[in-house]
Amino acid sequence: MQNNTETQIKDFNKHYKINAEMATKFNFVQSSDKIKTSSIAGRPKKMWIEITKRFFSNPIVVISLLIFTFILLSSLIVPSRLATSYKPNSPINNYSFIESLPPLYKPFVTRAVSNTDPFYKFYFNLVDSIDALPKDQQAQWNKAFAFFLDTTKTSSNDGQLFLTYNAYSLYEASVFNELLSKATNNGKIAISDAEISAIRAQVVPLTTLLGTSSTGYDIWVTTWYAAWRGIEIAIITTLIQAIFGVTLGAILGFYAGKLFDTIMMRIINIFNSPPTIIWILILVGIFGTNQVSLILAMSLAGWPLFVSLTRMYVITVKNEEYISAARAIGASTQRQIFVHALPAIVGKIANSFVKNVPGVILWVASLAFLGFFRDGKDTNLGQILIESASEAGQNVWIILLPTLILLFLTLSLNFMAIGIHDALDPRVIKGRKK
Repeated sequence: MQNNTETQIKDFNKHYKINAEMATKFNFVQSSDKIKTSSIAGRPKKMWIEITKRFFSNPIVVISLLIFTFILLSSLIVPSRLATSYKPNSPINNYSFIESLPPLYKPFVTRAVSNTDPFYKFYFNLVDSIDALPKDQQAQWNKAFAFFLDTTKTSSNDGQLFLTYNAYSLYEASVFNELLSKATNNGKIAISDAEISAIRAQVVPLTTLLGTSSTGYDIWVTTWYAAWRGIEIAIITTLIQAIFGVTLGAILGFYAGKLFDTIMMRIINIFNSPPTIIWILILVGIFGTNQVSLILAMSLAGWPLFVSLTRMYVITVKNEEYISAARAIGASTQRQIFVHALPAIVGKIANSFVKNVPGVILWVASLAFLGFFRDGKDTNLGQILIESASEAGQNVWIILLPTLILLFLTLSLNFMAIGIHDALDPRVIKGRKK
């Protein structure tokens, strides 16, 4: 080791023409005394880890992320076949009395009835048919239908007859009566208690958590399905807008003031002059109201937003020192734009992307509210809101649940957008450290 060090010293002195007197002025550091720079500065930090830490350091942003995750997972899990036997936007089954069911936790309903009302007919026909049976069968059937008859009451006020009943018991009694009538040929054939119990066990109770609509679909399942349809369409639409808009906006930002930029900005001004919903209505009227056409229409109507924002952000950074340095060493314009400029504004772009998602969801809801995008085989939150407005008095959840989903989805995404912007924007980070 000593000989190796001496050889290095001689070679160094010879190469730099250092004489013997000068060589005595300094000495080489022995290998055992060398300190690695990595032990002083530590390992370089990974940017994505630091960004993640900054994002999760804001409690409001974390809560918003949890809310959005809950909404997203619920919209995927609740309507799935693993979680429910009910199909979204379809009647829960083909039996009677499944329409306008109340929430499961509040099953009793008081209804004004008349002799032509199906509820009135079923109740009094059931009572009359039991009374017409032989004495021994009357007791048997009264016992079998006690779960419904004992909880059903009639009252009158100013000549109007009211029926108070458990809506879920009414449904079960209707199905049970149908099965029992088939087994006994409308009571003409005697049946044992064991057979009655076996038939009663065939009636599957309903589990509609928040009740059903006037068409018989499950409110809980259908609303979450409609939420997923809105999120799916919004994400795809925003992604198309962002890819096209950011690419074009970055190019325009580098060529600001040129003829191409001037022409494109005039076109964007034309698009931005009327409200966006006007363009959407025109394009939807041209292309149709199916999912693909809707995504295409909203993408064409919304692309100027990302173009304008990206162009403005690129103009603010294109003359920064690091881009000037890249230009000085011969970096192509394409490299200056997509390797140096865009990473510097990625926080602002991400912020705009996330904030645009709830806006697109509201566009879809607005279109459905105006009568567009109303497919009998599909649904969305806007369609639910417009169709259920008249039913809110019977069951508030039919309008409250989709409204709450829209509200929390919009709030959570907006706060997440702020968190993403703060985590990615170096100037915000620098300001916090002061």
